[in-house]
Amino acid sequence: MEVPKGATVGRLAEEIISGYPEIIDDPGRLIVAVNHEYRDHLHSLKEGDEVALIPPVSGG
Repeated sequence: MEVPKGATVGRLAEEIISGYPEIIDDPGRLIVAVNHEYRDHLHSLKEGDEVALIPPVSGG
């Protein structure tokens, strides 16, 4: 997915959720990882970054 230069992972999450609102109602509740490391939603993305959006889960 293409994002503007300097976009944050939080902005990417919002974009994805806007297209798939059934995933979660609040993108801020997603845990995010960039290049296999957990990051906060303010982390700036670079070209080639791999992003994982992890919904909250419960159970054991």
